[in-house]
Amino acid sequence: MIINEKLKKELLTLNNEISYILKSNTVTDYRLENFLKAFEKARYNILYEINIYNKSVEFEQEKISTIDTDYNAEVSSNILKIYVPETLPSYKNIKTHAQKRILLNISEITKPFSNLFNDQVCVFIKIYDKINNWDVDNRNIKPICDGLIASKVIQDDNIDKMFYCVKGEYSNNPHTEIYVFDYKKLSDLSLFYSSQM
Repeated sequence: MIINEKLKKELLTLNNEISYILKSNTVTDYRLENFLKAFEKARYNILYEINIYNKSVEFEQEKISTIDTDYNAEVSSNILKIYVPETLPSYKNIKTHAQKRILLNISEITKPFSNLFNDQVCVFIKIYDKINNWDVDNRNIKPICDGLIASKVIQDDNIDKMFYCVKGEYSNNPHTEIYVFDYKKLSDLSLFYSSQM
């Protein structure tokens, strides 16, 4: 992969930030939080550049595999199943690049299923994280809904078109599973409690 100037600058800035944190004897919470935001921004930009590179290569084996390539969507029994290979960020970090990247990835992988639903839908979200006793209501699900609207899988996320529920689980493999289905299937919600993609 040929590293362009924009990506090189991003990597050097990230390297300097990491060096500063490693060399510091004490790091304030504020400084650490700023570092994590800078790290997430750099990760977003690096993945973006890799995505551009992957679109330009001639052979499939030249592509670079990233977390973005692990996103998956499929339809089975009129249920759209979406796999997100990471857990959802919390509301505390609502203005992160992670939110934007999750939205864009969900939108991209669900485009083949545009106009799948015309009636009201239920969006059932299972968030898996490697933390005990975490609060599921602290996670921001907005990127999911906005991604589904962007791909036209659902028409809107207003009260006439969508409702959702969220379940949190402990897992050694942090990830998120999303199930989108016609609201009339709500009585079958028990199907999603034990399933794991």
